[in-house]
Amino acid sequence: MNIRLITGSIMLTLLCLVSGCDDKLEVQQAYDFSLTSWYLQSTISHDETVEIRLTLNRSGDYEETGYKIGYIQIAGSGEVYDRNKTRLVNREMQPLDSIAELDNTDPCHQVFTLFYHNGSSKNAEIKFVVTDNFGQERDLDIAFGTETETGDEQ
Repeated sequence: MNIRLITGSIMLTLLCLVSGCDDKLEVQQAYDFSLTSWYLQSTISHDETVEIRLTLNRSGDYEETGYKIGYIQIAGSGEVYDRNKTRLVNREMQPLDSIAELDNTDPCHQVFTLFYHNGSSKNAEIKFVVTDNFGQERDLDIAFGTETETGDEQ
């Protein structure tokens, strides 16, 4: 009786172990990411252009992940463009790899530069939005106060 019980227990254990095995290799595809900027000035004058250095920080690298970037003008008016003067369209997304001089030597820290040209005498606020092809979305708000002709902030 003990032999049957031990044999049955061993067979049940082996059956559970064998059925729990899966020969499929699971590859993580969707990694978390963030968008950060380097130091930015706090004020901007009418008709002034500001350089915005951005970094896409990825927690891992899956080769087939694609990113898109866009911006939303929340306050004020102006335009955003890259080093080749290619203008980004407000509220439209474009592939991140289309940004001129995107530094992707380290795929987990992709650095690029955009420029914001202020077309208003009012405070400017823009929101950069980055999405990946897995539906994840991150944003970065950037605000500039304005300077009057006398140098006072508004």
